[in-house]
Amino acid sequence: MLKFFMKTFVKGLLAFLPVFLTIYAIYYLGGWLNRISNVAAQWLVPGAPEFPGLGIAIVVAAIFVLGVLVSTRVTRWAYELVETPLTHLPVVKDLYSAFKQLTILITPSDERVVGQVVAVTHPEQPVSVVGILMRGDTEDLDDNIAASDAVAVYFPMSYQVGGYTLFIPRSWIRPVDLSVESAMRQALTGWIHEGAGQNP
Repeated sequence: MLKFFMKTFVKGLLAFLPVFLTIYAIYYLGGWLNRISNVAAQWLVPGAPEFPGLGIAIVVAAIFVLGVLVSTRVTRWAYELVETPLTHLPVVKDLYSAFKQLTILITPSDERVVGQVVAVTHPEQPVSVVGILMRGDTEDLDDNIAASDAVAVYFPMSYQVGGYTLFIPRSWIRPVDLSVESAMRQALTGWIHEGAGQNP
């Protein structure tokens, strides 16, 4: 009886935790944004009533406006005015460049080759590793770094932020019909099956 109870309890816990943690993260972030926005509103208009969800609404509106700015040639200068210092300050420019490249990498695109999820298989080993194509060619690199027909593939590591990049022969890779976001999420959890621990 106790074994049955513990087994059922663990199943319930595994079903509960992902839902709870996701909802809690959204609730916490929403609450934080709401507090910040209402403090700003009180500073601008003393005595103004508090509006639940104001912070989220402001962030959504700000992101939309930013999208308009970077999409229109007439207003793109405003975005570039803010971006220019970030691309020239020491240390800051490295962080900004890394975050920007990561954002571009996970942005869906039907035309981009770099950023494509690929499976890498050694011709003499019956195993595959899933990675993300970072370079389609290595012509601008020293021959001691990579051969002329090599490509650079990034392999994210499970259960931690990090990974490693290998320069491998182009013939070793095969495209995978999977988004970068999905591949990163799967790698983070060690490619565990979503139904793991559940009876069929």
